[in-house]
Amino acid sequence: MDNGLMIETKGLTKTFGDFTAVDGIDLAVKKGSIHGFVGPNGAGKTTTIKMLIGSIRSTSGEGFIKGHEAGSLEARKSVGYSPEHPFFYEDMAAFDYLVYMARVCGVKRKQSQERATELLKWLDLGDFSWSKVGGFSAGMKQRLSLAQALIHEPELLILDEPTANMDPTGRLSILDKLQQLSEERKATTFLSSHILSELEQVVDSLTMINNGRIVVQGDINDLKKRFAENHFLLKTSQNEAVLETVGAKECVREGWIDAEGFIHLVSEDGDALRREIAKAVAQNNALMEHLSEERASLQDIYRKTMGLEEEQP
Repeated sequence: MDNGLMIETKGLTKTFGDFTAVDGIDLAVKKGSIHGFVGPNGAGKTTTIKMLIGSIRSTSGEGFIKGHEAGSLEARKSVGYSPEHPFFYEDMAAFDYLVYMARVCGVKRKQSQERATELLKWLDLGDFSWSKVGGFSAGMKQRLSLAQALIHEPELLILDEPTANMDPTGRLSILDKLQQLSEERKATTFLSSHILSELEQVVDSLTMINNGRIVVQGDINDLKKRFAENHFLLKTSQNEAVLETVGAKECVREGWIDAEGFIHLVSEDGDALRREIAKAVAQNNALMEHLSEERASLQDIYRKTMGLEEEQP
């Protein structure tokens, strides 16, 4: 029976001698979603990915890709994988390399050639189709690795730092293409990245791990609400007077006016702060021009779950 999940793990664990790299993690990644996988270096991200693609076996627990045991032939057919440090036959032309990889995946020759041409153009490598991969920049190799992951039209992409070594324009282009794959082809993407501000733009759901264990997991919008700090943004016709009035209240933890003329107010009690804002505006005969509640960013969530609340971005 289809449970709607592309990736599912139950108690997935990997030990190396006395060291536990991944400690009983449970994943549930919905089909068609872009799922972020985040954690500090050494948290167990790459080890988890290697178990999902079947390059190493788990010590205990279970992992499934589209209902098939991770690493099985049925599971591998559904997966396209791009590692953080991809390996290439550097004397091969980009086109020949992709055709070769497609053939390894069982794609027929004519279809392999058509697919290679399509992907090289789509990933802005069309002008380098007959250039040897050894002459590519690091960013170009990263794009070629993504093309290799897509060559057999998999339903699931597992990408380990796919925008590493790219400039900001290149990174945004790749993120746009991942969204396009999700929207147009209903592809599922399991995306490991350390660039939280960019990850935030594309993911639907998120898992953060540390020391091999999941520390937070869920829908990205739900997580932003859960970790919000009752941070309000407002603008009035009497900003300084309103800030002075409401800033003196016990419920206000912090208050300031930014360079764009918005008052920022942070409180432990959002309901109490809303009431005090209304009172301060009325008391100062001010006009309310803007009022909104800020949601937590991925960076905020990361700091809190990793115990880094006092660190600066």
